[in-house]
This record gives sequence, C-alpha cells and structure tokens, in this order.
Amino acid sequence: MADNKPHLLLSNIGTERLFAPKSSGGRTSYPASVTDRTANARRIVDQLTLAISSVELSKDPVVDKESVPITIKATTQWGVTHSLPGSKNRTLSVLGHNEHARLNVSFHPQSLVAVQTAAEKYISYSESDPRKPNHFNFFEAVPTVALTSVEDVWTSRAKPPEDEKEISWEVWLFSHSEARFRQALEILNIKNPRRGVQFGDVTVLAMVGTRSMLERVVRSASVTQLRPASTLNTSLLNMPAAVQQQAILVAAAKVKPAPANAPAVCILDTGVYKNHPLLKPSLRYQGVVGGKYTPDDHDGHGTKMAGVALYSDLGKFLTGGVQQHSYSLESVCIQRPLGLSTSPMLPAELVKEGVAQVEASIWGTRTYCLAMNAPEDPDDGSPSSFSSELDALAFEVANRRLFCVAAGNLNTETVSGDYQSLNEITGIMSPGQSWNALTVGACTDLCAVPQSHQPVAPAGDLSPFSRTAVNWERLNRPPNKPDVVFEGGNQMIDVASNTVGAHRDLFILTTSADPAAPLTLTGETSPATAAVAGLCAGLQARYPTYWPETIRALVIHSAEHTPAMKDRVRGVESEGEALVQRFGFGQPDRVRAFNSASNVLTLINQDTLHPYRLNDRGDNVVLGQMAFVRLPWPTEVLEQLGEEVAELKVTLSYFIEPNPGALVAGNYDDYASHGLDFDVIRPDENEEQAVFRINSLGRPNRKSTARPLDWDFSKRGRGSIKHDRWRGYASDLARMGGVMIYPRRGWWAGDQTKWEQIVRYSLVVSIRTREADIYSSVETKVATLV
Repeated sequence: MADNKPHLLLSNIGTERLFAPKSSGGRTSYPASVTDRTANARRIVDQLTLAISSVELSKDPVVDKESVPITIKATTQWGVTHSLPGSKNRTLSVLGHNEHARLNVSFHPQSLVAVQTAAEKYISYSESDPRKPNHFNFFEAVPTVALTSVEDVWTSRAKPPEDEKEISWEVWLFSHSEARFRQALEILNIKNPRRGVQFGDVTVLAMVGTRSMLERVVRSASVTQLRPASTLNTSLLNMPAAVQQQAILVAAAKVKPAPANAPAVCILDTGVYKNHPLLKPSLRYQGVVGGKYTPDDHDGHGTKMAGVALYSDLGKFLTGGVQQHSYSLESVCIQRPLGLSTSPMLPAELVKEGVAQVEASIWGTRTYCLAMNAPEDPDDGSPSSFSSELDALAFEVANRRLFCVAAGNLNTETVSGDYQSLNEITGIMSPGQSWNALTVGACTDLCAVPQSHQPVAPAGDLSPFSRTAVNWERLNRPPNKPDVVFEGGNQMIDVASNTVGAHRDLFILTTSADPAAPLTLTGETSPATAAVAGLCAGLQARYPTYWPETIRALVIHSAEHTPAMKDRVRGVESEGEALVQRFGFGQPDRVRAFNSASNVLTLINQDTLHPYRLNDRGDNVVLGQMAFVRLPWPTEVLEQLGEEVAELKVTLSYFIEPNPGALVAGNYDDYASHGLDFDVIRPDENEEQAVFRINSLGRPNRKSTARPLDWDFSKRGRGSIKHDRWRGYASDLARMGGVMIYPRRGWWAGDQTKWEQIVRYSLVVSIRTREADIYSSVETKVATLV
C-alpha cells in the first residue's frame, strides 16, 4: 500500500429483523438391533445389581449408600445413551465418543426397580409396535455396567498413574457435590484443596494424592472428571548473545516511552527483569501471584517475551534511530519459582489472580500475552479449565479482555527433516483452544544457513517447532485454531549427516534477564505470541475506541497465506480448511492491520444483537434477531472497473460466554453461549431475497436465483471468529455491499436468566483493487453517517 489512511469506523448501522433459520433436515441414528434381547437385558441388570451389592458389602464410609457411582461403558461404535431408568439418579459426566463413550452416574439403589421394569419392557417389545418403550436404546446399545473407577472419569490422553506416588490432580465436580467431595477427603485424612475456579455450577480444583486415594474419592460419587493437574511450561531456548553492555546503554538512550495513559502489553509469565535498560522506561507494573517472592524474572522467559512484545524487531532498532513507543509493558509472574512451598494452584487460578491484581493497580487498556502452555492438559481441542477461564475473563461484560496465547511447541528433540508430519500429529496445547483468545502459531522466514546445511523449513512455511490442529478430535467440536502464525524461528539440517541443529541466525534477538549479557535469542511459538500481543497493543493505541473483539478481528483480517503455506496443502481435500488447521488465517501484515489505503478500504462496524427471543406463544426460547448491515460502498468506482479482479474480505469477531459444565454432560455443542455467522448479498439479488436465503421469516416477491459465491474458506467451522475472502469481477462486487449477521444456538437458549442478553460483534469488511481509489468516495459517505 502506497499511502496510509485510517480505517473507517461505523457503529450501530445494522438493521435488526426477527430471525428463524431455514430447516436443514437431518436424521436420527440408532444402535444396531440386538438378536437376543433377553440375554442382553439380564446381563445389564445383573451387572448393575452386582455393583450395588458390592458397595453395600464393603461398608466403605466414603460411599453414600443412596448415591452409588456407576459407569455405563460403550461396547459399539454407537456409544451410550445419556440417561438410564430411574428418576433419582444424577448424571455426573458423559465422556468419550463412539466405542470409547462412558456415562458416569450417581445411582440411587431404589432406581434398580425402574431398570428392571424397563428391561422387561425392552425384552417384550414387538417389532410390530411403532413406538419403542422408554430407555429402549439404553439396552440396545449393549453397554457394560460397573462401579466407577479413576479410569472411568479420566480425561487425559496420558494414562493415569499406576504407582502410589503422590501427584497433583485436577478434579472437576458439580458445585452441589462439593460438600460431599470435601467430606470424603476428611474421612480419608486428605488435605482439603483451595477453592479452585468456578464455571457456572461446575468447580475445578487441584489436589495432591495417590492413585489409591483418588480411587476412594471417586467412590463418593462427587467427581465428574479427573486429569493430571496442569502446570505452566515455557519451553526455553537459551542461546545468549555476546553483546557489549555499552551498546545497550547507547541504544536505551534512543528509547522514548509511551505516555502514562497508553495501552500496555501485560506479560503473564516468569516475571521481567526490571532493570534492563531497554525495558525499564516502559515497564509500568510488576506483580506476583501464588506466594511472596521477587517479581524479577526467576527464569528468563518473561524478559525475552517483553523484548519481543515491545520491539518486535530488536535487531532493526539497535541499528536504527529513535524508538517512540505507543504502548507500555506490565508484568505479572504466574509461574512460581521452583521450591516455593505453597498450595498447588491451577493455571486458571494463577491467571485469574494475575489479571485481577494488575487491573486493581492500574486502570487502562491492555493486551495480555500468555506465551506459556499447560502440557498436562489434553491437546485434542477439548476445553480445559485453563482455556475456559480465559474465555470467561475475555467475555466478562464489565471488562472485555484480549488474550494472545501460544499454540505450543513440539519437543525440539523430535524435530527432523520430516517435521511437517510431526506438526500434523501434535495438537495445539492448552489454552490454545480458547474460543475468545487470539491463538498464535509459528511460521518462519529465517533461512540463512551455512553452505553445508539447509533450513528445515522453507521460507514462509510453518516453523519446525509449531503445533497444529490437524489431529484435533472433531467430535469435541473445537473452534478453528490457530488464528494466525508469526515468526518463530527455524532449524537446519547438516546435509552430510542429516542431523538437525540450531544456528543463531535462525532465531529472534531479544532482551535477557542476565545483566552481564543483556541480549539473547529466542524462538518457537512464544515470541510469535509476544510479537502479536505487541501488534494488538499498537492497534489499541492507534484506535482507542476499538473493542478487543475488533482488535482481534483486525489482526486476523490482515493475515495472508504465503506461497509456501499454499504449497503445503495443495491437492488436499478442502484446501481452505487444511490451511486454517495448520496456519490459521496466515501471517498478519502489520501495515494492513494498521492502515487502509486509496485502493484498500477497510470498514468496521461495532454493533449489538439479540441472539435469542421467546417464541410467539411465549413458552420457548428460539433464535432471536439477525442484522442486515448496509455498508457505504464505492459502487460507482467498482462498476467502472468492470471485469478487473477485486477482492472482498469479511471478518466477524465476537466473544462467547463459556459453559464447560456442558461438556461434563457430553453436550459439546453447548459450550458456547451463542454463535454468530455472516452471509453477503449476492450480485443479481435484492436485500429481501438475500435475507430469505437464510431466514425463514423473510417474504421476498420472488426467491433469489443468484449463484452461490466462491469463498476461500467456505467451511467456516466453529469458534468466535468467522473469516472469509472472495475474489471476482469488480462490477459484481459493486452489488455486494450488504452483510447479514445471524445467530446460532448455544447454551443461553436453555437458561431462563440469559436468553434476553444482547451480544456485541465486530464486523470488518475490506475491498482491495489493483490501483483504483475506492477510499475517498466512501470516506465522504461515512462522514455523513457519523
């Protein structure tokens, strides 16, 4: 772009309409028929009876005789039903999928009669009867029944420990079961854990104990899920650079810190070395959580992230002129020093406390940089307590927040010439599956190596260290991740020996916590995340009225896939989807994120919507409203360009309120409070025809016959970011100046206290032409709207 112009902000220009989605049909699947229903039903009843009897004989004080922990396990691809006969039973959790599915329940012994009655009706059912008896499919699924064990509530890909070594466990339970859980701990003389974190009616906490202890605790029928307790992992790469201290002092004299009221990047990490000459003028806050210790960097990782976040390209600054910062730094140490004697805390608790601390100390706008992961959490895309807490903090109505989080790194010892295969079988780490966070993977353009070597990754491709979402379990209904990728460094291969190694020119220069060597190198997804956090804070400084949802949208909207990225997925089915699973929406373009130009117009609408309403009878919650956003459009200029190719980009960004408790019940579609999506008016159709394509309440004079648009990412999937791109004739684009925003169902629809809430959304739309000025005419139109 030859000239830099501000993006054009529009607010509240969407016209709301009542909405009802078009029916998509579909069919219900059922388990295969059982040949001997009598034997099947009696086996299930006998197994249940045996489990109840064993509890009564054990006289275990931990077990409540009216609340027996029972697990129903699948034996077929069909899975299990989510309920069983008996009104006094409570579902604890529904875990796994297909043949690995299991239903954990708190079973009341009086319900055994209801199971026996349902079994008799199942046995006597006649195929000629058009209506099957209640709970028919419970038996027909051919499950097994047994007392619940640690294995049954375990949700990590790693196997539960077999030995009796004390470890930290992450325990999920319903709030109404917490008293029973803590009572069991007292009976077993196990130290009661901290309060943990709360998500609606679900509590998640960390406790220390052995496998046998947890087997007893599970018998209390209070535990819904167990995982290894999460810790924070920095994945350091220590390669200190021999740079003279005097050179740093000279460079520091060229630094001009941001104003006191400027935005900040808050580094949630291992602390920051406060006396570093390049960081000290910009570091406006330091804090610690989880104990009393120094806020200075005890590890080195946080100081590295601070240097990347503040300078992005530190090498260029050291050889350049004056640096005027537009944002500041803050630091909260959330990874406690080793050996600190305190109670175990989940990463979710540490981050929540860190956020509360800095916000209580300094009011202002900030982007949180979280370049650390929880390696014990599942890497299959399912929500964790860590990712759910980020979603909750981001959504908080009184104070929306933007988090940039790392996608996580491969074990560097496993990187090889075939690193791409490893990238694709190693899932993005927690909390990278957070819906509301901006998740950052790593790409690389650093390829300068000695003649005897070659770079592992070609220029513009995925960094050898970065994880992807290719192997995520789609039945967990995860969001599209990562969102973007940024420079994370490279490795090299010795051509003669085929061994993989490091080289200083393949990493990123940054600040060090070592006073004797103030510069060092860093790599992997951590600096990529820090750089994007700095980009976000810079955007917050340039556009102070933009919401966090909008800042996130601008970063993603500016991203592009490189030729190397496109080559990586060429020939793969659904290339757009394959690109997103590996690279997100590409590498952000700093210039395009900050500026429009004469031939690149970016329009932004910040608005609200009611996703739900009561139906006409007032007895049920249904999808509520859609919005038609008629944008000021350079119609005349585009029409004159005729068959010149032009580009349209659309990004819709919103935050959801998480409900991890829905996952406990196996309702993966109910994690998000709501969903939003968009469509665009097509050439050769009017507004009413466009609306009727997606809204059954529309009433056009005649239906639209316009051809579907050829979008790059037609399978937009799930998540709170929807982004797509279209290329075609400018004369067609001239008639595409309307965008429809419409809701999708989430858990608010079933909550009588939530359905009336309005939600925010940010819509970013841009047009790009070869050279024609499309900015000036629209700027004039926008001035009349404001």
